[in-house]
Amino acid sequence: MGSQSDAGSVVVAVDSFKGSLTSGQACMAVTQGLRQAEPDIDVVSIPVADGGEGTLDAAIAAGYHSVSTRCHGATGDLAQVDWARRGDDAVIEMAACCGLERADRVSGPPTPERALAASSRGLGEVIVAALREGVKSITIGIGGSASTDGGAGMLEALGAIFLDAERRDVTPGLTGLTKLDLVDLTHLHPRLADVRLTVACDVTSPLLGPEGTAAVFGPQKGLDEAGVALADETLEVFSGAVEPALGVMHRDDPGAGAAGGVGWALMCLGAQYRPGAEVVLGWSNAAERIRDASLVITGEGRLDHQTLLGKTPDAVRRIAREAGVPVWAVCGVCELEGADRDAFDGVLALSDIEPDPKRSIAAARSLLIRLIAEAMGEE
Repeated sequence: MGSQSDAGSVVVAVDSFKGSLTSGQACMAVTQGLRQAEPDIDVVSIPVADGGEGTLDAAIAAGYHSVSTRCHGATGDLAQVDWARRGDDAVIEMAACCGLERADRVSGPPTPERALAASSRGLGEVIVAALREGVKSITIGIGGSASTDGGAGMLEALGAIFLDAERRDVTPGLTGLTKLDLVDLTHLHPRLADVRLTVACDVTSPLLGPEGTAAVFGPQKGLDEAGVALADETLEVFSGAVEPALGVMHRDDPGAGAAGGVGWALMCLGAQYRPGAEVVLGWSNAAERIRDASLVITGEGRLDHQTLLGKTPDAVRRIAREAGVPVWAVCGVCELEGADRDAFDGVLALSDIEPDPKRSIAAARSLLIRLIAEAMGEE
């Protein structure tokens, strides 16, 4: 593909290679490959994410600073986590608070029992911490969640009261919501009315039904067939109690099913829903940096048709196309064919030089450096 760097900088905005490299590590490997081929090359590195894991790192790379607080994980463990702040703006990553990877570290692989008990409470606790610090806007990346509780745990941490028939607090997760008898939202945190909430996520599922949160995402969190049916039925009852109390209706909105219904709960609190990649790229003024570049390199672990439906590499590609700047994609494996593959000016896959998936994952960093260096040297 040859060197494209003569006229300006090379912008590197590569998403994570799940299981091997974070976005920051992938960007660093690409940068090393570029400089191995051209030591004096001007590289602008922009770690990226789509609202899931890596969102916090992307915020910090864009100039936010980390703030630490304690919160509960989805399975009830208590640990110190970070959120990010820049002036009056805060960024919170749900995956760090009460996400699937944290739950797996604490309790092992997902099970039906864990899926029914998993709670979003930790996210609410971190939101409260940010409100306590006096921020005026909060962006919440809600990818990578472990719960399917409709955001009930988050709402409880923010002051909502959910009681059973005996007027006791319901237990965490879906299990508790099956016994819900009374919803009291009159004690929600008073500062919620003064703060601008933004949801950063690429999921467009509604809350309920065959395309809803339980059916689409429940199995990866441990829900079996019976659990999916129970979750959908329970969330229908739950949303039917919460929405009239707040005078809203969001269960059918695109994104309501994100993060086990946390997307819906945040919409009910007035949050604006925005594509995660768009939000993250905005923090680093990516569009302006790309306009001044001679080449853009983006990518992720696997490139497939879903990539071109608004995921981070596609968002970067669109910005580059508008600016008239060539754009390459790097990946572990490429499943794009024909016109989809031609959406990028070049595609570099680790599988081209290491076809063994296990070896490719284990050596992703060194392979990525080599791949980029060789591509830049082909003139």
